Amino acid sequence: MAELLKRTYGPFPRTPAILLAFAVALHVAALVEGLFGRRVDSAAFFVTGQFLISLTLLRLYDGRWAIQDIRLFFALFLFLYGAALPLIVLFGVAQPVAGIAGAGYMYGTAFVAFNLVQWWYKEPFRDIPREVFERVAPSPLNIIVLGFAFLAVIMYAFSRGVSIGLRIDRGQTQFLGTQLWVVMIFVVNGLTMFMFAGWSALSRLEKFLLVAMLGLFIVFQLAMGNRRDFLAMFIFLTAVVMTKRKSVVRLTTVIAGFVAFAAFMAIGIIRQVFEDAALLVRYNPLEIILTQNEFVTPIYTLMHYVNNVRPLRWGVTYLTAPTQFIPRAFWPDKPESLSLQFMRDAFGSTGLIGFAYTPVTEAFLNFSWVGPFIVFAILSILMVKLVRNAERHSGLYFILFALVVDFQRGEFSGTFYAFCFVGGAYAFMRFVSRLRWAPPRTVAVRPAPAFRT
Repeated sequence: MAELLKRTYGPFPRTPAILLAFAVALHVAALVEGLFGRRVDSAAFFVTGQFLISLTLLRLYDGRWAIQDIRLFFALFLFLYGAALPLIVLFGVAQPVAGIAGAGYMYGTAFVAFNLVQWWYKEPFRDIPREVFERVAPSPLNIIVLGFAFLAVIMYAFSRGVSIGLRIDRGQTQFLGTQLWVVMIFVVNGLTMFMFAGWSALSRLEKFLLVAMLGLFIVFQLAMGNRRDFLAMFIFLTAVVMTKRKSVVRLTTVIAGFVAFAAFMAIGIIRQVFEDAALLVRYNPLEIILTQNEFVTPIYTLMHYVNNVRPLRWGVTYLTAPTQFIPRAFWPDKPESLSLQFMRDAFGSTGLIGFAYTPVTEAFLNFSWVGPFIVFAILSILMVKLVRNAERHSGLYFILFALVVDFQRGEFSGTFYAFCFVGGAYAFMRFVSRLRWAPPRTVAVRPAPAFRT
């Protein structure tokens, strides 16, 4: 029988086989730990085992490690946000908290839905040909538009009272909590993404101007302790570059990714230490890195609703996402965001430092324990369709790729809002790139009429 399967399907690849073996072992461990009442350990093993199954399936279908496959990128950050806290509790770095086991199981259930859909469709990822990118041809007018956009963002910040010094000052963001600022940042990201997509069509001077403007913008944001305001554009750039090169994840890719990941983590930790120097007294450096990073806290929103029964929303939070475009000035009673609602539910006030929401929490809040399975099955189907049509809708593919991280630490309405403005800015730049100051030159000249004598 084994020989017949080998002749029919070929030998099972070694790397997926190893991953699958580890996944099976982790599921057995999860079952054993659960039977003995160690539910946190069981949840940590379960969600990790499901993540390894995701890696196995995508490695089988793609035939390589392609981080430019949105499904692999999505699974990676779903795992980081869902398994970080259960794993550090498993290894004894942090103490168990009520609800952590249930939250871990919900993330594992989301992975189950994701994996079942991928197994059913077996859709491979195909790199988008370079010819598709060559159709994106920014003009000098695009550089001018981007320059004015960067200038508008900086001038607006100064008009609100922001002052930039030689240190990371997170307190400066208190002046920028307006909807206009949020929209401007989304627009700048969309404009920049278009320039990245058309990089090869830029002249040397245009490339220099783009890099210079972008560098100043990043320094300005870092001085305020902001990382997320330019994260999406660089995720977009990474995906585009790796797709153009038909890249395969190798050791150098892993090292480069780890360095970039560590740099963003370091900015966040340094920012927290500046805000609360007592962290250096309460924790040792390793504990600060493991317990004070952005992957640990979002799951607390899910833990709260696992512990405290709230009325189910039955999909209303997804259906009402377009209402985010209605200004509160015209609709004073517009519902609060889910993150603010969580603050009221958990602490009775919105005056504290907020928690990032998660799509698993929103799914649970809408449909209870079956919510993560339902929602992530739908998301997985949509990703299959997106991968299948990536060449036809390359701009859409890379914009959604760039928003994966924000999606994993936000609510659906916020991601939908961001997508509309980022995508709108990208489409506007495409329109600008096609503007011409004069009609195209005619290829042939109409022959002069015959002269009558």
